[in-house]
Parts: sequence; C-alpha cells; structure tokens
Amino acid sequence: MSLRQATRDEETEVLAFFEGLEAGLADRVTGRHQVVVVERDGIAFANLATPELLALPPELLAGCEGGGLAVGVLEDDRFHLDLQGAVLAARHTKRQTIRVTEHAARLFLYGRNVLAESVDWADPGLEKGDACIVCNPRGEAMGLGMVTGSLKGRGECVKPVQDLGTYLRDQDEGE
Repeated sequence: MSLRQATRDEETEVLAFFEGLEAGLADRVTGRHQVVVVERDGIAFANLATPELLALPPELLAGCEGGGLAVGVLEDDRFHLDLQGAVLAARHTKRQTIRVTEHAARLFLYGRNVLAESVDWADPGLEKGDACIVCNPRGEAMGLGMVTGSLKGRGECVKPVQDLGTYLRDQDEGE
C-alpha cells in the first residue's frame, strides 16, 4: 500500500480521458488538484489530491491506504472511470450523460434498466454500446450505464453497470 505522485504516462492517461469527453474538462475536474496513485491490493487507483498532500514526508505517504478523491483505476495502461469520477465529471459536463425522470432514477438505484420513455435528456452523441453517466433530473450522477438501445421511443435503453445503490444491494445479499 502506498501513495505516490502519478507518473507522466499515468497522469496523461487520466487527463486525456476527461479531455476525450470534452475539451477543457480535465482542468475543470482537477482544479488545483494533482493526479496521484494509491496502490492497494494490487490495484492502482487514480486519485485527485492537493499539492499539500504530496508535500508530506515520504515516510508518511509510504503506508497510506488512501488519499485524495478516487476517480478511477489504472489497469492495463488505461484509465477506467469509477463512480466517484462520474459524479465529479457530471458536475462539469453533460457529455456522455443522460438525465432520467425521478421515478426512473429511483428504479436505476435499485439496479433496474432505464427505459427510453424515462429519458428526459441525452447526449446526442451517445450510441448503442457506449458507456454513459446516468443522472437524476437535477443532473446529479447516480451511476454508470451501458447504452443498449435507442434513447428515444420505447423499450430498454441503458443497462446499469455500477450505481450508488450497488453497495447497499451488496450488503443486503451478504446478510
């Protein structure tokens, strides 16, 4: 377990992901934060941390299990957005997002698919097979989904991949 500054390649991968969503998004998402990597259980988490964190003595950082805000994981030389990263990105862009009705938002949090008739707004660039951020009517990200059908008309259009309700459902299954 350790916390360290991201390598140039790791930082580039994270920032390029956000820039790929929308030009200028990387700066809006990161603000004054820097990309750091927290390695835990063989997983490299990409986090955003203040410069003050990296100014701590190396012996303090060496045993850190966490630090900053995790926004995704670095795996196979690629950055993969996680739920916290989606929540942060949705505050700064509508790219790769859909907004659903309040009723559909509640159902999505229970792991249900999104129906096209429940979509209030969708990024026009989204196509079948694309990953998307699913937001409630207020634009707050609730999870990540995969576009499985037309976002207009009727029928299922987005399958949940991970959502804010996942943790609670996992806890219920464990009891």
